[in-house]
Order: sequence, then structure tokens, then C-alpha cells
Amino acid sequence: MGLLPRRAEPEERPDAAKVLDVSGEEASATFDALGSETARRIMAAVYEQPRTPVEIREEVGTSLQNVHYHLDKLEDADLVKAAGVGYSEKGNEMTVYAPASEAVVLFAGSDHERSRLERLVGRVLGLYFVLALATIAFYYLRQWLVSEPRGQASGYAADTAQPTVERVGDAAASGGAAGLDPTVVFFLGGLVAICGVAAFWYLAER
Repeated sequence: MGLLPRRAEPEERPDAAKVLDVSGEEASATFDALGSETARRIMAAVYEQPRTPVEIREEVGTSLQNVHYHLDKLEDADLVKAAGVGYSEKGNEMTVYAPASEAVVLFAGSDHERSRLERLVGRVLGLYFVLALATIAFYYLRQWLVSEPRGQASGYAADTAQPTVERVGDAAASGGAAGLDPTVVFFLGGLVAICGVAAFWYLAER
């Protein structure tokens, strides 16, 4: 294994959405940059995970020259940005490309609508981030609750502790009548709550 990392984390993560008026010049540049399927796949790959051009080529399945061509257009449209440095297996320095904004939203309407939409998108993305962290915490809490009786078996007979673990595991795995994993149920419930809150905010600001 080399001394240099294959990929570096971006120097900073975007914390705001990019809201574009469909009739504005910025939207025209965005449409132009995303005019080909390859460009859209490259942007999707970068949003999934910051990548170097070589990693994008491997993910998208096109030539490195084509990757650089589309990255230049996406960067000119302020859709992606150079956000760090990675290294190849040979130690060659490569630029890591990351999204220039948390999300890209197109809208048609007045400046007031745009401002309201920017606030709404920012709030919803913040709630989604909190939900993601809460879901991870919920998952590990469930794992701890399922394994805890086994760890506390000292002082009890082994055949007494084992059914407890099985009962907890069965209850956790059942996920209710639908048979869904409780973590998935927790996440989906959170998404429904976020949609409800977003609808309330949207109507409240009208």
C-alpha cells in the first residue's frame, strides 16, 4: 500500500442549494452543460461521491478526455468544483471534483418565489441530514439492544439468557406486520414527517 491516499476528502462541503430561474442565464448554462447523457451521469457520480477524473471514467465508462471535457463545462456552469487532491497508485496528484452546491433546483416564478424556495430547500435539506444521523444512531442502538442481554449473561444460566436474545432478535427482525426492518420504518417515517413539515412551511409563507 502506498503512503499517499487514493482519494482526499473535499476541503469543504456545500451547505446551500442552487436555485435557478428557468428563464435566467444561469439556467441556460446549466442546460447546456447537462445537454448530454454522459454529462448527467458524470454529475450524478460526483454527487454520489467526490471523485477524481480517473474514478469518474471508471464509473461512467467513457474516455478520460471526454470526462475532462464535461467537467470543464460543468465547472463553468458552477455545478461542480475542484474541492481537494487525490493521488493515483503511482503517486500522481489528481484533482478531486465535488458538487458546487447541496442540490440544484429549477423553478419558474417571481423573485419572491425564488427566495421562498431557497429557504424551503435549505430547511428540508437540513432536516434530511438530521434524519440521516438519527437513522444511523437508531440502527446502532438496535444492534446494542439486541446484543446486550448476551453480554449481561453473567450471573444467569446460559440457557436462560439465550431465549432472551432470541426474543429480542425476533421482535426486532419482525418490523411489525409489514415485515420491514425497523430501521427502514424509522427512516420512512422520518421522510413522511419531513414532507409534512415542508408542506406546512410552504403554505405558511404563501
